[in-house]
Amino acid sequence: MSAFAAPPKYPLISEFQGQVWLTGKDGKKEVVQKKTVLREKAVIQTSATGFAKVLLDDSRSFSVLASSEVSIPAISWEGGEAPVLFIRSGDIFWEQDPQKPAAYNTALRSDLFEFIAAPGAYVLSMNPAKAFASVKMLEGSMVFSAMNAEESVKVQKGQQVGFQGVLEEGEIAYDILLKGKKIPKGRLTAITAVDASELNKRAENEKKIQAEKAASEKKHKAAEAKFKKEGFICSSPFAKFNQCAWVCQNNPKKEKKRCLASNSGVSCVRQRCNANGQWAEVTLLDAEKASSICQAQPLVAPCDY
Repeated sequence: MSAFAAPPKYPLISEFQGQVWLTGKDGKKEVVQKKTVLREKAVIQTSATGFAKVLLDDSRSFSVLASSEVSIPAISWEGGEAPVLFIRSGDIFWEQDPQKPAAYNTALRSDLFEFIAAPGAYVLSMNPAKAFASVKMLEGSMVFSAMNAEESVKVQKGQQVGFQGVLEEGEIAYDILLKGKKIPKGRLTAITAVDASELNKRAENEKKIQAEKAASEKKHKAAEAKFKKEGFICSSPFAKFNQCAWVCQNNPKKEKKRCLASNSGVSCVRQRCNANGQWAEVTLLDAEKASSICQAQPLVAPCDY
């Protein structure tokens, strides 16, 4: 990457709820606590009440639904491209605007299927314990088949179809062809209608999300205007010129009153609000200093120097 090139802003974990775990390029599994740009590779796991939305670009996203695990085996360092999304287990919700051509293709894979993501909105499911995969089309259409199989079906909006594989000694069974090409044993199920309540629920959820987003933005802008009127020029956290902020970084236990700076990866920094409304002079504090002043939530006060 050029020294002057801006770092990629995708793939981005833009939203999350409940417990979501991220294993990054360093192999460490951590709880997601903030919006995160993914680098090199990633594994995302959700709890029974977890949810995470990942933006691939301005026209495509996928959401990792509850009790699911998805991996991105390779992410371009230069441009942030993610050419493969592997669904290990559970469900993902794929959304792709058909009016905005994607800059690159992304292959959606599992142990039972593999195809280039089609525009539209649909839920892909993978259950390795039952050797079963399926798709529910909520918008658009796509061709669905087992990996490398000749038989396929076109699934339209409001339809669903699955592939029932075969388990042999607890493992998904394949027919192995020349040069190691694998085709899962099993059959496509019949195309059936998606429950109308699911389609209605999606529409209602989308309206709710947009309404909540608009309300949140309105509230944030009102707060920002109020703080600026009162002389606050820095944000996140709000502060006046020459005030300092003590911020705890990478603290997985935000319920604790103090910043646990002795924990691996956790640190406390002091930063000053400059005349341009920017946080500057970021200084890493030692554990002793951090324990006396740094809290789980940012502290804004007169500088101590």
